[in-house]
Amino acid sequence: MAFLTAMFQGILDTLAEVTGSYGLAIIGMAFVVMVITFPLNYRQMQFSHKMKIINPLVEEIKKKYKDPDKVNEETLALWQEHGINPVAGCLPVLIQFPIIIAMFGVLRQPGVFGDNPLFLGLSLVLPDAEHSFWSLVRENFGYAIVPILSVATTVIQQRQVSQSSEDVAMMRSMNMFLPVLTAWITISYPTALGLYWVSRNVFTIGQHYLVSQALNRQYGLEEGKQRDEKRRKTGKND
Repeated sequence: MAFLTAMFQGILDTLAEVTGSYGLAIIGMAFVVMVITFPLNYRQMQFSHKMKIINPLVEEIKKKYKDPDKVNEETLALWQEHGINPVAGCLPVLIQFPIIIAMFGVLRQPGVFGDNPLFLGLSLVLPDAEHSFWSLVRENFGYAIVPILSVATTVIQQRQVSQSSEDVAMMRSMNMFLPVLTAWITISYPTALGLYWVSRNVFTIGQHYLVSQALNRQYGLEEGKQRDEKRRKTGKND
């Protein structure tokens, strides 16, 4: 964790020197982190698309076999046939947690922004113990915009994920929990964290859209072949 924090601190300082603004550096940092985690995000999205394709086949297995052990055996065989590794669905998400924590650790360090803590008229180091969020909003409503954008982009991102997930119950819980967590974090912690959160969400939304389009084209062909094969089998049985 210390290594990641030091690495991100170095990248942030370099971006600040290039752009002349720590606000722009934070936005750039969100882009850098997105690039670093892209292979993990891609594998997770690829897993979700494959699961959507085979889900009807899994339901057929459940209807065909009443023995839970047989269902598990056939489902595992189906996963292997389609090259699906269950670990690929959760491992990328778990690996990203240290990256997010390290990035937040950098942005919360005292004096990280030196003598240039302002961005678009907002202090990146506020609110703090002496300046509450609500007192800042009364003086400058701009401080409320960052939490609002954070929650809005989180909701949009979660809707994207919901459309590519088969676990409806889990996604419904996440859709309720994450916006509340986002609001609490961006109200309770310095604006720098909220700016990073918004930037990360915007980049992730764009990435998710582009990758989803590519995967839909790729696996849409596979799904179509499965439907054609099923029709042929049905025709033979008739």
